[in-house]
Amino acid sequence: MTQRKSEAVEVAEWLRNAVRPFDVPQDDTPPGALPALADSMEDVVVAGIGMTTRAGHEVSVIAHRVLRTLVERKGFRALALLDDETVVAALDDYTRTGQGDPLGLLGDAWVPWRNTETLAVLQWLREFNRAHPDDPVRLFGLTPEAAKPAHYARVRDFVAAVAPDRFDDLRGHYDPIISAHRVGEHLQRAGGTHPGRPFVDHARDALALVESLPGAADEPAALDAARLIVRYHQFSTASGRRDFAAEAADAADRIAAWHERTGQRIAYWEGISNTAVAPRLTIAAMSQEFPTTGFLLRKRFGAGYLSLAIAFHTGELRADLTVPAPSAEFADSVLDHPDHAGYLLDLRTAPPGPVRRWLHQPTRVRLIIGTYRPDRDADHHIAGAGVATGSTSCFGSAPSHPRAASPSRAFTPSRPSLLEGSQ
Repeated sequence: MTQRKSEAVEVAEWLRNAVRPFDVPQDDTPPGALPALADSMEDVVVAGIGMTTRAGHEVSVIAHRVLRTLVERKGFRALALLDDETVVAALDDYTRTGQGDPLGLLGDAWVPWRNTETLAVLQWLREFNRAHPDDPVRLFGLTPEAAKPAHYARVRDFVAAVAPDRFDDLRGHYDPIISAHRVGEHLQRAGGTHPGRPFVDHARDALALVESLPGAADEPAALDAARLIVRYHQFSTASGRRDFAAEAADAADRIAAWHERTGQRIAYWEGISNTAVAPRLTIAAMSQEFPTTGFLLRKRFGAGYLSLAIAFHTGELRADLTVPAPSAEFADSVLDHPDHAGYLLDLRTAPPGPVRRWLHQPTRVRLIIGTYRPDRDADHHIAGAGVATGSTSCFGSAPSHPRAASPSRAFTPSRPSLLEGSQ
């Protein structure tokens, strides 16, 4: 037996004695808190809630339960989301005042948030804030304003008013690319549905069209919208120009600034590739290496940043997508516990010796993203951090691990015509 296998066996033995099982409801029972988790959060200022998939119902529900624990048991009063700051500000307004339609607001959010699981979180936050008007939970976004379907509509309205003869030309550029707000351009390429021409080229041509029209200089709102659309596609995942290191640093700066300004304890809900603590994390499917937001927060807050990971063993994430058990080379396979539907594990309690050494050595953890293919499961992972320095469940400091997962539940946005790009 190799040293690595021997260590894995010792980890599995330790895990059997250290886990704290919890039930994974199979119905629509409102998610409750996880009291056992509260015991490990005493000195935490920022808690990263990292998910290994956005598509699993059980994974999302457990993240909701973690959030409830942080809010109800430990006094956390801010939720940071890696999304457009203007969209999250509108969600914050809804949860504080009840103003706005949460379904419509989620229609502008990042696509993975557009499901009934997120809606349930917003509705719970609204009820909590209604009951605690002087001590509400605040939401804030971690990315600058990005183009949304309404920006395309603003440009269309301007062109229709000043140059109706150019309206069809504009539609020829915008109709294909607005689809990226429903299915990312990189996913369209991976799925074979991409129309062919890079979306950023269409966006640039549309901007040039608008700039050439009489009166454009007097309509800064239309010009700004067209420029925002260009930027959206220019730095999309499909463009190959996304700078994950810059995004991670900006997110960490915003979280730290919020805490400095308010003193609030913050839940940071994101994917595990963001929340894990790694100075040089690699997302295999993206071919980029960068210091994670979790790593930068650990540098700022020390032990005051706790990374929690939520992973799963196997499951059906869509009708046409069944995820197998993780590859034996992934840490997930060692952390599986077939006797429990779900469990919590505080990796900081690992004993010295082989177990702690295994938990701290760089490893691989499975990551399910939009381009995931079950037949290439071993290619979908993050690498560069030890399990105990990453998150909860498969890559972290206080794992939560539902064994099986089923699909998250999508809903129809309130403004599908805008998402489809129709007039």
